[in-house]
Amino acid sequence: MAGKDIHPIYVLHGDDAFLLDTHRREIVERVVAGAEAQLCVMSFDGSAELADVLDELRTVPFLAPRRMVIVHDADAFVKTHRDAIEKFFENPPRSASLLLVVASWPGNTKLAKLVAKIGQAIDCSVGAKENLSGWIAKSAGKRGKKIAPDASELLVQWVGRDLAALDGEIEKLSLYVGQREQITTRDVSSLVTSSAGPAAYELTNAVTAGDAARALRALGGMLRTRGDEFKTLGLIVWHLRRAMTVKEKIVAGADPREVLPNMPYQPQRAFMAMLQRRSLRAFHDDFRKLIRADLAMKSGTEPRAALQELVVQLCM
Repeated sequence: MAGKDIHPIYVLHGDDAFLLDTHRREIVERVVAGAEAQLCVMSFDGSAELADVLDELRTVPFLAPRRMVIVHDADAFVKTHRDAIEKFFENPPRSASLLLVVASWPGNTKLAKLVAKIGQAIDCSVGAKENLSGWIAKSAGKRGKKIAPDASELLVQWVGRDLAALDGEIEKLSLYVGQREQITTRDVSSLVTSSAGPAAYELTNAVTAGDAARALRALGGMLRTRGDEFKTLGLIVWHLRRAMTVKEKIVAGADPREVLPNMPYQPQRAFMAMLQRRSLRAFHDDFRKLIRADLAMKSGTEPRAALQELVVQLCM
């Protein structure tokens, strides 16, 4: 008898290849319980004949607790055979599970409601505004690590919303910190931003100190290859968002010692001096400058010139 966490039908929907592959592997492993995949997993593409798929679902598993039948790119398959699939799963098989991999999965169809009742549907898309901090924390947790919230945000700003790339960086960070339990912003700055050399950390330190000449030198060391401009902008976004968040808490009455980021003594002193030097309104103005720089870079302005102007303004 299948365990309570085993379903007769699964649906993976969305467009993120990393999530689709990760969940597919997890489901297959759960269903076949470590059995040899060649003996109990059958895959079809979206042009498969319904009869062939159903025959595989009816086949008794060999040297495995259950069979797993997968239909990839199954949108057309589902559209063509929806009624038959619904009817088949009104009395689902006892020893096999079907996995449908689709791009779209409207929740108001009879089949979707049936899956919600007897199976599992998993969204494998990453929205443009979706907060990835929970996913990053889970990825780190799988490796026995915790990641500081500001380190997580810096990772997203630097790497982007590519889950495969983020997972790879978390793997490297987990090995980098060794026996230490938590991944910090310093770890991310030291390892993930190493492609830009020490200039990456130097840039935020210079902006913190209000030293325009130093910031421009650091900026020059970061803009080496195409695409570096948007990574650099992301680093500045992370830095200012962190500063503004702390400033808002202090203005609201929080003790600065309790809300300052965890960093070495001298950088922390410089960070506090910046908070004392700049008003909350000034930080809001900084974000408007960031938006203008981003729009300028996307509208044809030479990225180096746009970023040079930005960092000078932020140091004023």
